[in-house]
Amino acid sequence: MDGTPGEGQEPPMDRVARITLALGGFMLILLIAVPFTFESATSGYFASYVIYSLFLTSVGVIIGVSLMWLNDPRRQPSPGRDAPSTPRMLSADQQTVVGILSSRKGSMWQAELVRETGFTDSKASRLLSRMEAEGHIRRIRDGMGKRVELAEEGNR
Repeated sequence: MDGTPGEGQEPPMDRVARITLALGGFMLILLIAVPFTFESATSGYFASYVIYSLFLTSVGVIIGVSLMWLNDPRRQPSPGRDAPSTPRMLSADQQTVVGILSSRKGSMWQAELVRETGFTDSKASRLLSRMEAEGHIRRIRDGMGKRVELAEEGNR
């Protein structure tokens, strides 16, 4: 066991937050039901009301913290982490770029690539940016131009 969750297994803190949320909900149900079971004519009515209010507030805080933990956007897995395990298919334009780069030993100037593909400058820039983000190519600034290279996985 390396401490990382396996497939179908949630991280340990998620389990703790879910259990805390479930127990908080159970306590909330009990705290709502308990006042109806006691007589209201007792002498310690005010003290029991204050204690009841404090418990209800603490349960609300526990539930709120658990929900914040479970819904924290920083905890969500980023799409970049799963990219190597789930390879994406290349679009026709991306296949064209990979084919041209492969025929040129995996590297060429971006301006040459744009001329050979016949794409507009903006389309080529968007396409190459997407391919770079997905890890298919690398763009290296060299003086006033950029060299486009196939990434290691693209050379296979």
